[in-house]
Amino acid sequence: MCLSLKLHVPASERARLEEVVARAPSDGLRVELLHAPIWPWARRHDAVARVSEQGGCACSLLAEDADWGAEAWSMRPEILEPLARTLSALAEAGPEGMIVEALWQGETPEREQSITAAELAGLARRSQLGTRTRYLLSRQPRE
Repeated sequence: MCLSLKLHVPASERARLEEVVARAPSDGLRVELLHAPIWPWARRHDAVARVSEQGGCACSLLAEDADWGAEAWSMRPEILEPLARTLSALAEAGPEGMIVEALWQGETPEREQSITAAELAGLARRSQLGTRTRYLLSRQPRE
């Protein structure tokens, strides 16, 4: 099992996500747009991009003390700032309502939180990305 750090947008926003991924900062992290499904019926599903160090899962971002049962992912200190900058850039340029999840494969989110790009970057910077949280990106600060 692995950690997946993914960004989701509706299939209709795939081209925009592709542009955002192409302009993502290269801070030692890799942002990959997953291939579009080849079956017409599956093209209705969200477009998904994945953030990692070397492609694939994001397990290498985790600190030695990371625990999937904790409230937040414990990440390596040297990865926090690059992760914050990468997520901030993606969230700022992405479409309203983009979803960001850092979930153990097979897990589903238990809570949903509306958040701005700056707030998401702040969580990443402090190693506070929730283990079972779906973040809904919003241009407007929460009240």
